[in-house]
Amino acid sequence: MTSSVRVVGVLRIFGILIWCSTYTKSELQVLVAGLGRTGTRSLHEALEVLGYKAYHFIDFAHAQHWYKVTTGEATVHSLIDRIVEEEGYTAMMDNPTVDIYTDILKKYPTVKVILSVRDTPQQFAKSWKVLYETVEVTERDFSLGFPSFFQWIPAFWYLKRIRCFMGTTHLGLPQCHLLKQWSEYPDGWIEEQYERHNQHVMDTVPEDQLLVFNVEQGWSPLCQFLDKPVPTNKPFPHVKLNTSGGLHELKQTSIIVVWLWIPILLVIIVAVSWAFCWRSKHIPQHEKED
Repeated sequence: MTSSVRVVGVLRIFGILIWCSTYTKSELQVLVAGLGRTGTRSLHEALEVLGYKAYHFIDFAHAQHWYKVTTGEATVHSLIDRIVEEEGYTAMMDNPTVDIYTDILKKYPTVKVILSVRDTPQQFAKSWKVLYETVEVTERDFSLGFPSFFQWIPAFWYLKRIRCFMGTTHLGLPQCHLLKQWSEYPDGWIEEQYERHNQHVMDTVPEDQLLVFNVEQGWSPLCQFLDKPVPTNKPFPHVKLNTSGGLHELKQTSIIVVWLWIPILLVIIVAVSWAFCWRSKHIPQHEKED
C-alpha cells in the first residue's frame, strides 16, 4: 500500500514538472495607445486577423475590477495580470486602456506601441462628441420624465464611473471632464486634449518601438511594423458601426429600451389582476378555504 502511494506521488510530481516545462506565460505583444474614436475597432479586427487576441474597451466581466482600479482598491498590475496572463490577451486598446498605458509600458517595456490617429483633430472631436450623446442616455438618472433603469444594472454602474476615469492620468484632467463635461470648455478644447495625448505618447515611447497609424493606411505599414505577412485574401477591416449615423440609431434604441419596460410592466399587472379575478369567480368557496 505504501509503495503504491509513493508511485502515485512520484507520478504527480512528474506530471507537474512536465506542465511547468511546457507552460509559457502569456505576454502583451501590442499596445494601441490611441484614444477611442481613432479607428480602434477596425484595428481590433485587423489584429485578430493577424493572429493576436485583442482586448477592446473593456470586457463586462472585468467591469468591477476596472472600477476598483479607478478607486485605488485594486492595482493596475493586478488588472493587467488578469487580462494578459490569466486570460491570454496579447493586444490591448481603446479607453480606458490608454489611461494606464504608461503602467503597461513599465510592465512590458518591449511591447510594440501603435498610436492610432484620425486625419485631423477636428475629425476626432466631432466623433468624440457624438459618442457622448449615446453614453448620456445610459447614464441619465431615473426620473418620471425619463424612467431609466440602466443605473441599477451593476455593469452600467461600474461603466459610469470608469468613464469618469478617462483623462485623469497623464492628461491630469478632473474626473468626468474628458467624456462628459467638455461642453463647459471653449471650442477647441477636445482637439487640444487629443493633441496633448498624442504628444505624450510620442514623447514617452521610444521611436523604434512606436508606429503612428491611421487605419486608412491599410495593411502595409501595420504588418511591416509587426513583422507579419500582409493578408492576401482579406481587405483591411473598416468597421463603421460607430459612425454618427450608427450611434444615433443606438441612442434611439436605448431610449426605446428605457420606455419599453413600462408597457411590459402594465401588461404583467393586467395579466396578474385578470388571473386573480378569474380565480375568485371560478374556484368554489370550499376549495379556497381548503
